[in-house]
Amino acid sequence: MTVRVDTAAYSTDADYAALDPRARDVLDCWFGTPGSDEYGKDQKRWFKRSDAFDTMLRERFGALIEAALALELDAWRTTPLGALALVIVLDQFTRNCRRKTAHMYDGDAQALGIARRMIEEGSDVLLPTVYHRAFAYIPFEHDETIEGQREGVRLYTQLEALGLDPSYARSAVRHAQVIERFGRFPHRNALLGRESSDEEIAFLREPGSSF
Repeated sequence: MTVRVDTAAYSTDADYAALDPRARDVLDCWFGTPGSDEYGKDQKRWFKRSDAFDTMLRERFGALIEAALALELDAWRTTPLGALALVIVLDQFTRNCRRKTAHMYDGDAQALGIARRMIEEGSDVLLPTVYHRAFAYIPFEHDETIEGQREGVRLYTQLEALGLDPSYARSAVRHAQVIERFGRFPHRNALLGRESSDEEIAFLREPGSSF
């Protein structure tokens, strides 16, 4: 399905107000409610493993993940914030709610397709903060192709110049270096039933080798 965003007539406030309430709930949970102290800022909970946070997301959004994977939420893609909410469900919530299983990657291909479409349309630049844009781009960082990784590095370097915390661009570079070296993420091998090479096994013994 191809959807187009009328960027000439776009308003962030109008988009937010018109969102499916479920999409709005996703964004509020992840970024904070517009106008709150946490809104538009880096959140420690995003990348810190927490059983309590994972459980909360599973209880609130488990059914929504299934709906997104079944392509039942594609109508969200017609606005920038709606598309971003769908990326978060497919790329982030899957990882939190299905941690340490092969199914944590089930939404990656869909999320990457949405992210690519947002960039093609120019709707990514209409998102309200650099942190919203950072999560629109994160599917590139999770892609196991060098082309996707290079695009991620480009996008995060661009965002750093606009005020994004430099750790995001550094992380993108680290991911790209792993794909450049191995052509895949070795830490996924066990979950996905892939046999690791001797070089990958040695690499996985190194601190920080898993993301």
